[in-house]
Amino acid sequence: MFKKILVPIDGSNRALLAAKYARILAEKFDSSVTLIHIIQNPAYIMPDTIIPSLLLKDLEASGKRILDKALEVFDDFDGRVNTLVEYGHPGIRIVDVTEERDYSLIVMGRRGLSDVKGLLLGSVSNHVLHHASCPTLIIKSNDEG
Repeated sequence: MFKKILVPIDGSNRALLAAKYARILAEKFDSSVTLIHIIQNPAYIMPDTIIPSLLLKDLEASGKRILDKALEVFDDFDGRVNTLVEYGHPGIRIVDVTEERDYSLIVMGRRGLSDVKGLLLGSVSNHVLHHASCPTLIIKSNDEG
């Protein structure tokens, strides 16, 4: 049913919780899992910004550390787990990679917003939920109420 599961990892506890759920699903459905980290170009936030190669190397090293931490969830996992680093706007890249690589499920955490708790998703999870071509499971952490 879900042969390929994509799990966006941003270093948050919510993303690690999503990885734990993905592992449970992967064990049940004999799925492969890909942990993806998106490096967002500061130029998206501040147009006309050029990223020096040194900053890019720091962002890549940070992304690798974030993915390595998430890989710990799969320490004794018998299935296949991959990591992937992409560049761009997180929501857009998650949707694009899902289609390009034919993922059958996305499992991701959501950002809790305290002002209107429970009514809004974070912008990335909202974008993915509305644009992905496959089912998307949004994991709410226990501390979101």
